[in-house]
Amino acid sequence: MPHFKLYLTKDKDELVLDYNNETSELRYENGDIVIPQNEFKEWKPFSKMNAGKRELTKIKIQLGMKCNYSCEYCSQRFVPRNPGDSYKHKDESIKTVEEINEFIRRFTKVTIGKEIHFELWGGEPFLYWDKFKLVTEKLHARYPHATFSTITNGSLLDQEKVDFLKNHRFSVSLSHDGIGQKTRGPDPLEDPEQKKWIYKLRDALVVSKDRTQDKFSVNSMVHRDNDSRADIQKWIRNTFGIVHIGEGGTIDAYDEGGLSMSWRTIEEHIAYRRKAFREVMSRSIDQFGILEKKIGSFIQAIKEQRPISSLYQKCGMDSPNTMAVDLNGNVTTCQNVTESGKNPGGISHNIGHMDDLESVDIKTGTHWSDREKCPKCPVVQLCQGSCLFLSPDSKEWELSCENAYSDNVVWLAGALYELTGHVLHRIEEDELPESRQDVFGFKTEKYASV
Repeated sequence: MPHFKLYLTKDKDELVLDYNNETSELRYENGDIVIPQNEFKEWKPFSKMNAGKRELTKIKIQLGMKCNYSCEYCSQRFVPRNPGDSYKHKDESIKTVEEINEFIRRFTKVTIGKEIHFELWGGEPFLYWDKFKLVTEKLHARYPHATFSTITNGSLLDQEKVDFLKNHRFSVSLSHDGIGQKTRGPDPLEDPEQKKWIYKLRDALVVSKDRTQDKFSVNSMVHRDNDSRADIQKWIRNTFGIVHIGEGGTIDAYDEGGLSMSWRTIEEHIAYRRKAFREVMSRSIDQFGILEKKIGSFIQAIKEQRPISSLYQKCGMDSPNTMAVDLNGNVTTCQNVTESGKNPGGISHNIGHMDDLESVDIKTGTHWSDREKCPKCPVVQLCQGSCLFLSPDSKEWELSCENAYSDNVVWLAGALYELTGHVLHRIEEDELPESRQDVFGFKTEKYASV
């Protein structure tokens, strides 16, 4: 593993640190550690995706891929649908009950951890409302202390759904890019009826004065055409008040839509990094959960000296405690693919079945540890390898990697400022491209006016 020389500055004071991304050791030039190890944790190596599924703490249930929207960078847009993936309210009511009963019976062969969280996924999950209700009710009865969540575009809400979600203690995220929604796709807030029910849902799920127990959030993504978290937050605060903003990272480029929204030139990347860092420093993005998640996680890794061998993929699907499954019991690579779909190498995303979880084996993705660049990257502990089923030799992967680097080097700079009071401006390592070493373009004169 490479060692990185980190150059930071404060006024005219220059600080040089040595960072080992394999051991999470951060040291001064004299060898002293920046944060003494004071709460060492016994870290277990990651499973490398082929150790089965057991002691589950998170289960992502894929109801179906149908959606009434078509968002520009959607990660499901290119995924083949399963045969018969349709929703007919009257014709499928009996079939739905039988299907869900069989699905629930399969949980006799599933081991659950001390805590369990269920995520219900679409497409647009409320296109499958009968299935959504039945699955929730039966799982709620079987696991009374389970927690539930879902993500929706907000276009199909009504009183029945709002009441059901509140009564079953759902956390609900509205997919909306704030001021940048127009570059993503349709906006349900432009329809007065849809807007009314979105507000009713928000009001139903705001359950504490200090917002700490609220179960409503807005999920926003960042890309070239929507590159300011501060502008997104301002729009969301003006529209919804002080609510949690989820997601908040840069997009992965799965197809032409994502490619078109990725930064293409070094100048564009430098400009984004500078803007994003200013917003971190000004704390104008304090509603974004990603702010504390990224900076806090890196600082904790330094405190605990988290070894790279324990680092799971960003999505967590390589964890033996996390599973994505459809209603037929098929285990899939993640919730954004179908069992009938295949990865770029032609391998089915059906990686096993609920009836035999020990045999589950993810052969459909590329783990960060198997990518040539990831283990040599200074932000791997923050990035966690982006999306595992992006093909490592594709233009989609290359641009997604560049997006992720420009975002995560900003979080690295934010964490280092918290630790030292100095601003990171350069990262040196022999194999690191100059465009990644010169973090904010300070050394390269051509970027001085960016």
